[in-house]
Amino acid sequence: MSWPQNPDWASILPKLPVAASPPNVDTDNLDNDPNTNSYLLGAWIPVDLLVSWPGSVPINLMTLTFEFKDGATGTTPLNIRATSNSEGYTFYGHNHTVDISGTSNVTTPTIGTSEQHVYVLSSVKSSKGTKEIVTLRYDSDDPTTTGIGLSIHYDDTKMALTEVSNVFQPGLIVEPDVQQGNQVNLRQQLKGRVYRMMTPEEITLFDYVENGYIQDNPNLTTRDSYVGNYQFNADGN
Repeated sequence: MSWPQNPDWASILPKLPVAASPPNVDTDNLDNDPNTNSYLLGAWIPVDLLVSWPGSVPINLMTLTFEFKDGATGTTPLNIRATSNSEGYTFYGHNHTVDISGTSNVTTPTIGTSEQHVYVLSSVKSSKGTKEIVTLRYDSDDPTTTGIGLSIHYDDTKMALTEVSNVFQPGLIVEPDVQQGNQVNLRQQLKGRVYRMMTPEEITLFDYVENGYIQDNPNLTTRDSYVGNYQFNADGN
């Protein structure tokens, strides 16, 4: 008996909804900053190898709206960290400080050779001053990279993430989302399953899903998923 073959990654991903990542609790202090306790994920990988990412630079990645908690004062950090970036490139995540009571300053970085930068393009108050609206921008000296993965860290005791909008769509595989949801534990699902070796892109997604950062969203009709077609029993049925 021959084992079922998984479809190619490039044929699976465009047919499935983009994985959604709600805010995560930063129990491991991934950004090495004790002043943050939550983070959001976003990731972009070109599905078609003939298409570069992002195609042109600079581009705006997303807009985040934070609502200040009652009694919050002073400043609070917004830190940007890479979960993955293009091979041969140096990543620079430019941390930002939100001034709850005043005006938040932003700085545009200088882009060097073989560098990927993500920084805050604008950080402004809502008309009533109860929210901070932050736009993140990506820039590089090369518009033909293989994508990027991000975690954006903040302190949810001082401000709550209430909206994610204007998300850059080309190559998007993990979309930041403010909606909380039940996370899928693939370890249990994978017991007794047979599947081929995963591509690097699939490994990236598997890491996100297996660690509970995003939901897998399998296609129940074709039995494909973000980490390949693993929905076969060990006897091939």
